[in-house]
Amino acid sequence: MKKLLVLLIISTVLISLAGCGGGQNSGKKVSQEKELVIAMPEEIEGTDVQQVKWENIVHDLLYQPLVSFDMELKNLVPEGAASFEVSQDGTELTFKLPQDAAFADGSPMTAEDVKKSMERYKKISPYAEDLDPIKEITVKGPQTLVLKLENSAAYLWPVLTSTYGGVVNVKKADELGNEAFNRNAVGNGLTALKEWVQGSHVTMVKNEKYKTNNPVSENKGPMKFDKITVKFIPDGFTRVGELESGNADIVINVPLENIEKLEQNKDVQLFKYLQTGVDFIAINTQVEPLNDIRIRTAMALAINREEIKDALKGTVVPKYGLLSPAQLCYDEKKEIELKEKYGYNLEKAKTLLSEAGFEDTNNDGIREKNGKPLSLTMMVALDSPFLKQAAPVVQSQLKQVGINIELREYESKYIKQAIVDHNFQLAQRFYWWNDPDILYYYFGSSSKAPWVNKDWDKMLEQARYIMDMNKRTAQYNEIQEKILSEVPVIPLFSENQYVAAHKSITGIKVSVDGRIRLNDADKAQ
Repeated sequence: MKKLLVLLIISTVLISLAGCGGGQNSGKKVSQEKELVIAMPEEIEGTDVQQVKWENIVHDLLYQPLVSFDMELKNLVPEGAASFEVSQDGTELTFKLPQDAAFADGSPMTAEDVKKSMERYKKISPYAEDLDPIKEITVKGPQTLVLKLENSAAYLWPVLTSTYGGVVNVKKADELGNEAFNRNAVGNGLTALKEWVQGSHVTMVKNEKYKTNNPVSENKGPMKFDKITVKFIPDGFTRVGELESGNADIVINVPLENIEKLEQNKDVQLFKYLQTGVDFIAINTQVEPLNDIRIRTAMALAINREEIKDALKGTVVPKYGLLSPAQLCYDEKKEIELKEKYGYNLEKAKTLLSEAGFEDTNNDGIREKNGKPLSLTMMVALDSPFLKQAAPVVQSQLKQVGINIELREYESKYIKQAIVDHNFQLAQRFYWWNDPDILYYYFGSSSKAPWVNKDWDKMLEQARYIMDMNKRTAQYNEIQEKILSEVPVIPLFSENQYVAAHKSITGIKVSVDGRIRLNDADKAQ
C-alpha cells in the first residue's frame, strides 16, 4: 500500500508539472478569442444589403457608408471616405477614399469599386429609386469618386449615410451570383462574415483591414473583439434571459415588461432611443361610414394618447403630427398646433358623431344610424408589441363615444398588403426612417393607399429637393397640415426602444435614431 501511495504522489506531481507549463510552451499564455454576443428578435433576409428589403445590426457590422450623420443627426461627417465635398449648388458630390481602403476579404477598394457598387444598387435593390438623383458617377483617379446630380436632393443624403450606402464587393458578387452572394456577402464594414446558420445565428470576425474616419469613434481601426455572434431569438423573455445568464452581452429590442426589472439590475446598462417615425391607425377613407370626415375626426379626438402612454408604462411619446423628434425637419411648434386641433376632446367627438347622424337610441352604449350600429374592425399588428398593447386601450376609448371596435391580429406584412388592396377598415401601421421623405412612400400615390391625393404628391415631391433645412421644415409642416386635415390616419405615438448590455461591455454608443456603434466597444476583464 505504501508503494502504491508513493507512485500515486509521484504521478500527481508529474502531471502538475506538465500542466504548469513544462517543456517548450513554458511561460506562454494560451490565447483566447474575445467574443461579443448579441441577441436580437428578427433573422436577416440575407447578407447582401443591396438585395434585402430591411436591414439590422448584422448589416450595420458588414457595411460602412462613405459618410454618416453624427450621433445627434445634425451634421454630416466622413465615415468610410477620408473626406467629401459638396459643390455650392449641391449638384456635385466628391468623395475621396483612403489610400489603403479595402473590403473585408482584404481586396483593395477603389473609387471604381464604389462606382460599380452604386451601379449595382441602382440595378437590383428594392430601393433602387433612392439613387435616382444621381445622373452620373465619375471616377477621377483610384481614390476619387464624383456623383453628379440633375438637382440637389435632400432625401439622397439619408440614403448615402445609411447601411444601404455601404459598399458591396461587386467582383465577388459577380463571381458567386446574386443568390449565393446573398448568403455570403463581402462588404467594407467593421466585420467579415464567417457563417450564417439560418434559424440560429450569424458569426462575423474582425475585419483586419477596417478603418473609419468618423470623429465619434476613438478607435479608427479594427474592432477590439475577434468575433461577434448575433443570435436570432424572437421571444423577448428568452433574449433577456440570455443576458441575465451571461450567454449574451447585448440584447436588442428589450420587451416592455422587462424594462423596470433591468433598470434595477446593477449588472445591466440600458440605452434608450426614440423611433424615427410614428405608429398610427390607417383609415380606409373610401368605405362607409369612414368616408365621412366627421367620423374620422371624432375618432382622432376620442383617443387619449396620454392614457395610452400610461398603459404602456411611459415607453412611448404621444404623437399628433407625422414626424418624430428623432427625424429631420421635426418642428415642436407644429406638433403643439396639431395637438390643439386633434388632441383628446371627448365632447367634441360626441358632437361630430351626432352631426354625422349616429346616436345611441337603444341605450346599449353603441351608436347607430338607420338601425346599423357604428361597429368597425381594426387590424392589429401582432408583431409590434407597442401597437398590440395599445389596441385594447384604443378599443376602450372609442367605446366611450359609442364606437364598437373589433380587434383582429395579423402580421404587419399582411396588414401592409391589405392597405394596398383597400381591404380593411382600420389598420395599425408604423414607419421608421430618419428623413421625413418616408412620408412620400406612405402618403404619395406610390403607396396605393385609399387616401391618394395629387396635391400631396406635388408637395411631397417638392420637399425631396429642398436643401435649406428651414425651408424644408416649413414645407413638411405644411404637408402635415394638409394630410391631417383629411384625417386619413390617426397618429398615436413614437416608441422608445431599448438596448440592454452587460456592465462589462464598455464603449457602446447609441445615436438618437438608434444606430449602435461598436467601434470602441470592449469587454472589461
